Amino acid sequence: MDYFEKITDIKVSKLSKLVHSVPIPVILTLKNNFQDTHLNLTEEKIIELISKCIQARPSFIDIETDFEEEILKKFYADALKNGVGVIYSYHDFKYTPDGQEILKITSELIRKCPGLEKGALNRFQPRTILKLVFYAKYFQDNITVLDVCQKLQEKKINYICFNMGKKGLFSRVFSIKKGALFTYAKLDENLETAPGQISIDRFYYLYEKGEESATEEIAGL
Repeated sequence: MDYFEKITDIKVSKLSKLVHSVPIPVILTLKNNFQDTHLNLTEEKIIELISKCIQARPSFIDIETDFEEEILKKFYADALKNGVGVIYSYHDFKYTPDGQEILKITSELIRKCPGLEKGALNRFQPRTILKLVFYAKYFQDNITVLDVCQKLQEKKINYICFNMGKKGLFSRVFSIKKGALFTYAKLDENLETAPGQISIDRFYYLYEKGEESATEEIAGL
């Protein structure tokens, strides 16, 4: 939502009309002002806007995990009341930690984010999802993240986990084969919202080639 002009003045009714004009599930997200964003707002204003997004009743609201636990609890309670699922997003825009560190981060976030620890795994109608995204400096970072994906299945939570950046393409495409709920692609070449996103056409091309066949092509980028 930080790409919208005059987002600070938007009304819930307009947001709701936007959400329900789309015939498929909608995720609304508003980047915090300390992330890669087009806004420069106070945290108080961001909280107000996220609350409006929840009231618009999209399928999901995507919330950064940097907020204090009490604020996350409020968002979660409001989301439950409005029938909205919650995606808790953790990003590292600099690098990919080792697998043990990622699992430590995961455990901390499961404790911090309401609805994750007690939420039963439900891939068909998830109410809470943990999203872990890291920046790949090396192709090996993909292997680290995909190994983590397999371990996350044991925690019985819904999750999304992949690498950003050009060298993170392999995990972006194949994390869904390792248990991730979904991943992200762009509609066309001019609509990138994060480093390393590829078009849907390119995504399907690589996915259908399979992991083994796609490895050499992706690793050689």
